[in-house]
Amino acid sequence: MSTTPPNTGIHDESIRHAFVLRLFSIVGLSLTGAMGILALANATYTLGFSLLVASFSYLVAFVVQTKTHNAILASSIIACSLYSLMIYLVYAGGVANTGPLWVFIVAPVSMFIQGLKRGLIGLSIFSLIIVLIMFVPGEFFSNESYEPEFKLRFILSFLTVIFLSACYEYSREKSQNHTLQLSKQYEQLALTDQLTQLANRRGAFNKIEIEQARMARSKEPLSLILCDVDHFKKINDDYGHLTGDAVLIKLAERFKSLVRGQDMVARWGGEEFLFILPGTSVENAALVAQKIHDALAQEKIVHQGRELTITVSMGVVEMQVGGTVDTAINCADKYLYQAKNSGRNQTFPKLL
Repeated sequence: MSTTPPNTGIHDESIRHAFVLRLFSIVGLSLTGAMGILALANATYTLGFSLLVASFSYLVAFVVQTKTHNAILASSIIACSLYSLMIYLVYAGGVANTGPLWVFIVAPVSMFIQGLKRGLIGLSIFSLIIVLIMFVPGEFFSNESYEPEFKLRFILSFLTVIFLSACYEYSREKSQNHTLQLSKQYEQLALTDQLTQLANRRGAFNKIEIEQARMARSKEPLSLILCDVDHFKKINDDYGHLTGDAVLIKLAERFKSLVRGQDMVARWGGEEFLFILPGTSVENAALVAQKIHDALAQEKIVHQGRELTITVSMGVVEMQVGGTVDTAINCADKYLYQAKNSGRNQTFPKLL
């Protein structure tokens, strides 16, 4: 089992998106609030109150994003407030019939804060309402009269802005996803041993840290097995380093097949492997070690027509709550050398 590290690219993008939502909320709050007060001062009460309601909505979105970190809800509040205000401006005309000019900010803002899919859905509904207001006759749909040429050019211009905003957002999301995928691959490579495709030492440390935190919460045991291939130097000397590499690869495959999904086998260095066994006492870890001995004894490793008898020596230790990784590894290492000095192909301490 490999541990997937936290994807820092996704985390950074979430932070950026949250910052943009807060920034837009503050700007929208300030701008619509100031314009609302100015409209009230000029006795344009309906417009003024509409702007103040929009300003309050931006305040709500800011509080939601800051307190709950719910970006979807905050962006939805901002978008709905923006849509509603723009619909009112097109309906009422705004100051000197300039209300529709503000509509052009809707497309890029909606795409940016909601993303391509949600942005397009919202803009489609918004555009339909704008078309009804401008082209359906009668006071129910429109409080102002716009020239036919203006209406046609306005709608075409707005649809063009939507198209360009969608193209930009599609390109941005595609580039971002590609970057995040590369980042994830590089992070995984940094935690993986390229020969055996097991976790490397850094990946093992990450796994142990995660399991230590879980152990502190659940009080379940966590055991380690440090394993060393016996007489590995002789294999390299007698058959060559390519054969030695093949032995490590096949051992890695065998070891992974002998542990559970939540366990990890890591290449600790050279011909050493580290087994990380969450929820496993030292007695049960000794059973795992014995299962490894038995599996290697029953089935030889075959490479280029040669049958190689491979044995391993192991040291088993159970980590203590509050103990350090170095202390546990050093303890396992001492047991491993006891196994080596006692004739190899065995596990220390003797618990079975």
